[in-house]
Amino acid sequence: AAEVSEEVRQEEAPVTFEDYAGNPRAVEAVRRMVSTGQFPPSLMFTGPKGVGKFILATLLATTVNCEGNASDACGKCGACRSLSLLADIEEMRQEAFKERGSANPEDNPLILRPHPNVTVLTPDGAFIRVSQMRYVVRHAYSEPEGNGRLFFLIDQAERLRGDLADVLLKVLEEPPPRTTLVLITHEPYRLRATIRSRCIPLYFNPLDRSLVIEQLKVLRPEWKKAERELAASVSAGSLGKAVNLDLEEYRKARTAAFEVLRTAGLRRMNPERLFPATAELAGKAKSSGEEKEIGASGAERFDFILEVIYSLLNDVLYLKSGQPKELLRNPDVARELQELAAEAGASWVEETTAQLDRLAGLQRQNVNRQLSLDSLALRSAEVVARG
Repeated sequence: AAEVSEEVRQEEAPVTFEDYAGNPRAVEAVRRMVSTGQFPPSLMFTGPKGVGKFILATLLATTVNCEGNASDACGKCGACRSLSLLADIEEMRQEAFKERGSANPEDNPLILRPHPNVTVLTPDGAFIRVSQMRYVVRHAYSEPEGNGRLFFLIDQAERLRGDLADVLLKVLEEPPPRTTLVLITHEPYRLRATIRSRCIPLYFNPLDRSLVIEQLKVLRPEWKKAERELAASVSAGSLGKAVNLDLEEYRKARTAAFEVLRTAGLRRMNPERLFPATAELAGKAKSSGEEKEIGASGAERFDFILEVIYSLLNDVLYLKSGQPKELLRNPDVARELQELAAEAGASWVEETTAQLDRLAGLQRQNVNRQLSLDSLALRSAEVVARG
């Protein structure tokens, strides 16, 4: 199954606008739509992963279809209870996959419809399929139930099949009077310009670190203070990432990433330490003399590894520019970062980041991830040697 939104789970999700954390300007814009009854035919919620874009979209759809017809969802009526299921969208997806079984996805598109007026599209495989988009076109002109409004929430909209996404243009160019499309994405410029230009954008910012920490007190009460602070720093303002962060796995990956960067930046080449570290980062382990993939699917896990390395390079750059340690994403390893920042020059940071960018672009093309990390370490070390 494709990756899903990095949102909090059902028992943790806000049920009203008053409960929603962060991005007050976005919330105010949505509440103004509700109070005036004036809704754009198409919206685009855009911003970093895990800052609550999908949650606010569901709050909008829920409030408008709430049977109490109030300025906020009551949380008790049939519509509110039905739409609360969207707070655990992954469970809904898995149920839909089970129901479809081996049927052809083009004949049986993945459609999540917890309420007659609200439909959700998520990727079915690598993309949102054309069959899913055609479903929207066929049903967007239907009349909503009661006094509500039809909402089509397209999550991870950047994964609309690019060469076929113009299927949606009919709805965008000739919008039905009681229908709103909400495209939710952290990569808006992957959308075709013909689609993007017809949506009213609503921008979401990373959450303040202090707000993430406060939320984690409720959402992760089992964590110690230091663990909440680390998760808040590492997540860079994404509550979804912070809540779902596996701290043990993060620290393990970070230790291996440091070994790669020490080889690259400090020229401390130790094959007995470097190669096991890159094997760990590549998701491989030794078992009975053979290597095997471990953990989550290779591409998804490697995305996580690249984020870990990027966060360390970001911290090195902060320290080299004289920024306070409080701004670091990895404040608990400030000493090790300072050592790297003191010995590695700006050209090394630039070259290593460029190599990491190239690796990120290639990693879904079935490249050998361990060899790529070995190459990154050794080529960056050459930059340091050249001075």
